[in-house]
Amino acid sequence: MESLYTGSLRRWIIEDGNGESFYGGEQYPAFFKHLLCQRGVTSPEDAERYLAPDIRHLHDPFLMKGMERAAARVVRAIERKESVLVYGDYDVDGVSATAILVRFLRSVGLNTDFYIPDRVEEGYGISDASVDVVCSSGFDLMITVDCGITAREQTDAIYERCLAGGKPLDIIVTDHHQCQEDLLPQVYAIVNPHLPDCTYPFKYLCGAGIALKLVQAVGILTGKPDAYKSYLDLAALATIADIVDLRDENRVIARLGIEKMNGDCCLGIKALAESAGISLGTIDSRRVAFMLAPRVNAAGRMGDAKRAVNLFITGDPVEARSIAEELNRNNSLRQEVQDAIFSQAVKMIEAEEGYQNNRVTVAWGEGWHHGVVGIVASKLVDRYHKPAFVFSVENGMAVGSGRSIPGYNLFQCMASQSDLLIKFGGHELAGGLTMAAENIQAFKEGVNRHALENMTEEMTEPSIHIHSVLEPGDITLENARRVSLLEPFGQGNPVPVFLVNGVAITNKCRIGDGKHLKLRFNAGRGTVDAVFFGQGELEKYIRIGDRMDIVFNLAINVWQGAEYLQVRILDMRMDEATVARNRFLMEAARRFESLDCDYDWLYNGINNHLVKADDITIQRDDLAAVYRYVTKNAIERMDVTDLFWHARQIADESGRRINYYKLLLSLLIFDELQLMDFSIQEDSSYRLRRYENTGKVNLEDSELFSYLQENTRLCG
Repeated sequence: MESLYTGSLRRWIIEDGNGESFYGGEQYPAFFKHLLCQRGVTSPEDAERYLAPDIRHLHDPFLMKGMERAAARVVRAIERKESVLVYGDYDVDGVSATAILVRFLRSVGLNTDFYIPDRVEEGYGISDASVDVVCSSGFDLMITVDCGITAREQTDAIYERCLAGGKPLDIIVTDHHQCQEDLLPQVYAIVNPHLPDCTYPFKYLCGAGIALKLVQAVGILTGKPDAYKSYLDLAALATIADIVDLRDENRVIARLGIEKMNGDCCLGIKALAESAGISLGTIDSRRVAFMLAPRVNAAGRMGDAKRAVNLFITGDPVEARSIAEELNRNNSLRQEVQDAIFSQAVKMIEAEEGYQNNRVTVAWGEGWHHGVVGIVASKLVDRYHKPAFVFSVENGMAVGSGRSIPGYNLFQCMASQSDLLIKFGGHELAGGLTMAAENIQAFKEGVNRHALENMTEEMTEPSIHIHSVLEPGDITLENARRVSLLEPFGQGNPVPVFLVNGVAITNKCRIGDGKHLKLRFNAGRGTVDAVFFGQGELEKYIRIGDRMDIVFNLAINVWQGAEYLQVRILDMRMDEATVARNRFLMEAARRFESLDCDYDWLYNGINNHLVKADDITIQRDDLAAVYRYVTKNAIERMDVTDLFWHARQIADESGRRINYYKLLLSLLIFDELQLMDFSIQEDSSYRLRRYENTGKVNLEDSELFSYLQENTRLCG
């Protein structure tokens, strides 16, 4: 709340274009062309691809190294009617990729089964436990999806045992995770755009995206080039959920896949949407990311991820509905478990003296649920704005997940500690890893050393990136429709963030049982309603007529068939002039409190019109007004925000020019004269306690008051 008055919580970074000329379409306003430019759209051709993604914008799958060999092997399996095992992963990406291949391979007549490792018992990737299952099942071909790129040891074991058993097994690895050349499996074919010598033009497909490209390639070879289109909905679900870059080919998959979700989606997605309370026709990237994807992930987090695969491959509406409802219940349980573990992790972290100095946050607990450690890591990143690793410890082993912040490569961080790890994998912003529990402390020290050398202070500074500054009159339903043309939003294509400066507040109220703040402010010829979720307590500190700088998203809300403008506040503070004045008053109070105020600094503040001389001149009547107010209201504790708020209240009641500076220093003078005890607490708040029977005091006995009088006299 302090940020409301001083703008101190997050740094606002206003982004420019990318240095190239704006796309020149006359049908778009300047702010929209600015948004396009930031996304690399600088020509009519770029605009067509970006604003109207089309199936023809997908790349030739055979440009990917290994694809021709992999697709030809699948075609041979079709011709020979071989049996195939699809080996996936337990998250949304792995589940969706598995479902895509199982449905396609079964549609062409192949006997196809799938294997998803247990998150708790086996962990990520091709597990040692799964080797026995694979080798004893008699398959002719195994295809991995969303995993396998570092599983040389396991794939070697499968090859050798199957060969020794008299039935060789070919393995195709399809994966999108980063590669380590010394760990690349020696298999029939590898399809991964991150292979060192792969020249595929787009590197950021998710696991389901790679599976979709394999289906596309096999379809081309078998005379069914459009077969992959049946699975765009599942590929889009995974693409959005896996937080891959939503540009280029991923943008096509996500846009067309969402269209399919809202039209003729598979039974599983339809049932999942119904269980989440989403009407078909309203699905967008936000609902996919925050409502559909968590329910799919809940299958693997809180039980058996095979249920999610079955949801997406079933042709029975009753079965689909039953599984979707079960996943809905699992998701609710997951939220309860993750909140409990998050609370434990925070207590553990903040119990360590000097934890604020760590560049990377590491937390662990005995028996913490494996399925939620990744989510808890994400919540820790949000809380501390630092990379985070969270481990579940059991039977001497630590299984964990990590999440990073923009600019810091988590995969390289884990690789720097590979000597301590049994296995690990992931990409720049997220990863999974396993180690002996006894190595956790050494790992914590090691990743912090790596971060100290490779992470800048700027990366850890809380900030919000603003894509465009709007005039109040630009906040319209028509412009919200234009913004919607940029969907789907996600990694690499963020939801546009706007700033409007100095708008006057005309109404305020708390909504949603007081949890949220609703504001109305002047915008052009009318007014605009905006909501600040989770910030209902701010209502007390805002007055009608206050001028605010507001950071927000602009969207459309559809209700009963009608469109309404939706303004969602992300951050806000007093207008720039007020914030500058408040910051000056805070700094002046700090300097005077330590009896170390530089006259030239003070004079320059007045000369530059940040404050007036009266604002920093404390008179006896000011002290009297503060004393009366504090004693009448029996105030016992205040933080910085309260000091600003109470100062405004005192000014209204007394008619004096009371501000933060005058209030704080008045209380310090009272403390010096032993009229009351005024002291700062560990949580940076102030405690205030009035002494009884103090009697009269002489203001000249206060060294601080005398110092104030002398310095402000020079500036008068």
